[in-house]
Amino acid sequence: MVRTKILAKNYQRPAIDMLRGHALSASQAIRFLAVGFLLLTVAASAWGQNAVTLAFIGVNVIPMDTERVLPRHTVLVQGDRIVSIEPSDLAIVPKGAQRISAEGQYLIPGLIDVHSNLLSDKYIADEYADEELAVIVANGVLTIRDPIGKPELLVYRDQIEDGELFGPSLYVGSPQLAGVGYGNAANSRMVATPFEAAAAVREFEAAGYDFIKLAFGITPDIYEGIVLTARGRLPVIGDVGPDIGLGRALESAHQIEHLDQYLETLMDEATPRAKGLSGVGVWVVENWAEIEKLNIGRIETVVRATVESEIWNTPTLAFLNSSFGTGRSDEEIEASSDYGFVSPSVREELLRDRDRFWSDPPEESFRMRYVELRNRIVAGLHRAGGKLMAGSYSPEWLFLPGFALHRELESLVSAGLPPFAALWAATRSPATFLSWGGAGRTEYARVDSEGIHFETATTVEIDFGRIAVGKRADLVLLGANPLDDIRNTTLIEGVVLRGRWIQRDELDAILERSAEVLSDAPLLPGFQEKERR
Repeated sequence: MVRTKILAKNYQRPAIDMLRGHALSASQAIRFLAVGFLLLTVAASAWGQNAVTLAFIGVNVIPMDTERVLPRHTVLVQGDRIVSIEPSDLAIVPKGAQRISAEGQYLIPGLIDVHSNLLSDKYIADEYADEELAVIVANGVLTIRDPIGKPELLVYRDQIEDGELFGPSLYVGSPQLAGVGYGNAANSRMVATPFEAAAAVREFEAAGYDFIKLAFGITPDIYEGIVLTARGRLPVIGDVGPDIGLGRALESAHQIEHLDQYLETLMDEATPRAKGLSGVGVWVVENWAEIEKLNIGRIETVVRATVESEIWNTPTLAFLNSSFGTGRSDEEIEASSDYGFVSPSVREELLRDRDRFWSDPPEESFRMRYVELRNRIVAGLHRAGGKLMAGSYSPEWLFLPGFALHRELESLVSAGLPPFAALWAATRSPATFLSWGGAGRTEYARVDSEGIHFETATTVEIDFGRIAVGKRADLVLLGANPLDDIRNTTLIEGVVLRGRWIQRDELDAILERSAEVLSDAPLLPGFQEKERR
């Protein structure tokens, strides 16, 4: 069974501990077996030894090289590779190929979410990770980066790559490095000195993590210890605290999450940066009044500095704009597609901070200004050629993995990006960044459509994120054109995961069964309120 495969290799002990801790009820055992059988069936078809050639007939291809649609083409997939893209009236379909009639439908690269934590990272038991990973795939998200890592995620990553586990390709950040004053965050390593920080970077590199994740509470001397040690080893990603500031982060090639410290650059120089609204600053009521004093005229300067630094940004617009700006009513949350994928106890915990913030929210004018400025920065970065990536910030506040990325795409368009640019932020841009980071390198000479070329004369191929002959066959078949309306990314007719076709009825079965299991998954015993970032 798929669940058994998850527990293979180095992952036996958590399962043994779980089984020693409590016995499964009859209903839990039935669900355990049912979902395992379902995912085993899908996984078997997804990694069969002699999979037939796939032929998508008459499909409209959005290759994500330039903004264009290739109408009525036939796309052939053999193994895990795209082998042919030809106009349908010229294409030759091999005998025995599985023909998929796709007239009027649209083929895009598999979507990528670069800020997707799992519920099983801290809220529910690790044994539920397989359901979460399957749900992500069913939403057309075929690659994720989990920025805050733990050893189990490294096991999942390798098992997915080896074809032993059904799920999206997985990139894993390190346990987040945090200052001593940050608190007892989940999956974090608190460091008190530059030497401790440098040792942690070397440890995480040796363990096999793909990135070094930063949280808050990092002092300037500790920051220097991290970035200097990480240089040439692993890219640094994550939060930027007020003691570091945006300027130093840009100099360090630090991949920035949440637009941290961008609003602070619009402040008067005399205003303490601790009065900003990045990170935990949104929780300080008196900080919100500062937003009226921000100088919009400085946006162009900070955008230009960002573009010149060539760093990537993950704005997490949908989560932050909604959670601290416009808000989501109880009715909206209950009507959301991901509402039924958590148990009541987990849902209560996920919404605890939301309820606390909205029990006494800042003035509406401040909150709307917050949304406006964040949108202006993102739109400015897009117009200037900045590197933007789509990240959902799941699963916080019930923005669950897989589902939430589609909200992020909508938010990017609402901020002023054309649908093609939003789609680029969830395909080509993150594929480039993840390939760069996956090479364990932080410096490069140039990037072009074929790869990332390092100063050492080596090249790392960008193997996914676009539709081209020879590229990995991670594809999503849509019922309508996302370039007309980005919301069409939710109209999924099927996905191709590493070369294997999973049609709509199979995706529906995955969602149905996983919802049944995850809605019974209890909040971990003794769960304590933790810092979220």
